[in-house]
Amino acid sequence: MSTTYVFGAGASRDVGYPLASEMGDGLLDFMLKSHDTWIRASGEFLIDTFGRSPNIEDLITELQSRIDLLKDAQSPDDKAQRMRLGNRRGFLGTALQQWFREIHVSPAPSYATFAEKIAQPGDVIITFNYDDSLERELKRTGKWDISQGYGFRLGAVEHSSDVLVLKLHGSMNWLVSVLGGATGGAFIVNPASSLGDHPVIHRADLEFLGYQEFSGHTYESGGAFPCLILPGRTKEFFYDTSMGREYAAFWDHLWSQAATALKGCDKVVLCGYSLLPVDQRARDLMLNKPRKEARIEIISGNQTQRIANDFKTAGFTDVEAFQGGYFADWCKANQILS
Repeated sequence: MSTTYVFGAGASRDVGYPLASEMGDGLLDFMLKSHDTWIRASGEFLIDTFGRSPNIEDLITELQSRIDLLKDAQSPDDKAQRMRLGNRRGFLGTALQQWFREIHVSPAPSYATFAEKIAQPGDVIITFNYDDSLERELKRTGKWDISQGYGFRLGAVEHSSDVLVLKLHGSMNWLVSVLGGATGGAFIVNPASSLGDHPVIHRADLEFLGYQEFSGHTYESGGAFPCLILPGRTKEFFYDTSMGREYAAFWDHLWSQAATALKGCDKVVLCGYSLLPVDQRARDLMLNKPRKEARIEIISGNQTQRIANDFKTAGFTDVEAFQGGYFADWCKANQILS
């Protein structure tokens, strides 16, 4: 039986990663304590503008709205303000990446149980989480390899990955390399892809995953930024650059693979993901792509029954709502059963 897992923030909670409701306060607190002057200044600016404990979705949505309103700005002051807001938004992604790098050294017991006892060759994991703790545990068990395991090629040599991890909102260990990492001198730029076709990975993040030696698409130098879709209420799966809109094909490729996995699997297990109406693209994916006779299992705490009802309303006939608690509890129950 092929299984597609869908992971949300509830699945990574016991590692110490925040839920969406906790992210605003936690991220701004991290920014204020940062040794990076620009991150700290951005945190102070955002607190002055949005308050000390904002809802992260509201903050990012309002920030993007203000940037969009100044898109055709003509006055020097308005242009400067748009650049200032854009920089603050960019530092949010950088701070989020650094914050998660501090958290990911914590033990990940539920992920470890899942990787050792539950995940099987041929399974696909669709995740909306940024963290890389899950991949570390899967790599440790020999069920995942970074070369092909993210749904795009990172390794210079192709190594198969028994389990595929599709990160539809990006990953803390992915970097978008600007102009191929060029730092000076003459170079050739593809006008259609100044950011490349897919992310690269930093060697420090490779070491965390367990790779001491790796040859492939790594970050070496030059400008780069985290490849993350920030949690605003309207998510844009592309980057606007001076050369036009880029990376839409990359995101579409990941989402297309997720759709294929859901269409072809016998079972869908949704773990710690709220499936809220605001995430319309994700709802369309989850409620429309699987076969109606596929088995659906929901593990999402106090949201479980609501989500189960959404699947039943969408026409699914075999829906099970886990009543034993959260993802960690489900892992323990399945460990016993195995």
